[in-house]
Amino acid sequence: KTSMVYSAVSNVNDIYEPSVLTDDKIEKLDGQILSSADGGKTWNLVHDFMRPLIWLAADPNNPNRLYASIVSSGFGGIYVTNDLNKGAASTWTRLAAPPRTQGHPLSIQVLKDGALVCSYSARRSGSPLVFTNSSGVFYSTDEGATWSDRTDVSMQFWTKDVVVDPQDAAQNTWYACVHSGYGADGSKSGTGGLYRTRNRGVTWVKIARLDRVTSCTVNSLVPDEMYVTTESDGLWYTGNLSSDTPVFTEVFDYPYSKPQRVFFNPYKPNEVWVTSYGNGIYSAIGTQPEAPTT
Repeated sequence: KTSMVYSAVSNVNDIYEPSVLTDDKIEKLDGQILSSADGGKTWNLVHDFMRPLIWLAADPNNPNRLYASIVSSGFGGIYVTNDLNKGAASTWTRLAAPPRTQGHPLSIQVLKDGALVCSYSARRSGSPLVFTNSSGVFYSTDEGATWSDRTDVSMQFWTKDVVVDPQDAAQNTWYACVHSGYGADGSKSGTGGLYRTRNRGVTWVKIARLDRVTSCTVNSLVPDEMYVTTESDGLWYTGNLSSDTPVFTEVFDYPYSKPQRVFFNPYKPNEVWVTSYGNGIYSAIGTQPEAPTT
């Protein structure tokens, strides 16, 4: 059986960074889905959305269903195909827009029971520019026909990734990664951090008071282990995640202030890979990286 790899590509790399939050910056951009059947040696076009594409999520219950996050004030949202096997002939449909949102989706998670969890990220508008309350975490139990707003008030302006805890078999535990606002809209400062829900977003608690959290990764094989990435405060780690008040410490041996996402090697459980915004990929062996190498 041939394994297919799907890639989301766009002609800009810094969507939802401070310089690319307004509609005028985003509407001029482009994005596509590409596929590869030979491990990335060659790529074929699956679909050209003619708008930035920032995330893909496969449905574990349906191999022909793929979700995509398209960023655009007029055409953005979560799109889905149910005939991915047709490749370039696949049909894509935009799902209903979650409450409050204005076309700036980011991450999508498909739960084992078919429910969808997604994050919408920052949008700035007006003069002077201010953050609109169109960000947050949203949940659907009917394949995106309707959505519940599962957003804490502090997440309404600049939420980044939403992550489902792989150590929770029921998938009730999620983490929302949030940035604080800035500029003329000073009321949004201090809202950043890492938030946790244990009831699918009904209630949230801030468990890490970092100003701008980008993403987090839970080790599915090691209880209580998580890494947290930030926009400017480096890489952080906890070994007691299940505690009501986990203790996070900075990984000082990681040499860069802007890590993006952390990945555990599924074939070497003690190895982690860290992508960054502007300084390549680092890898390390051990629970807490001590000697990263490029």
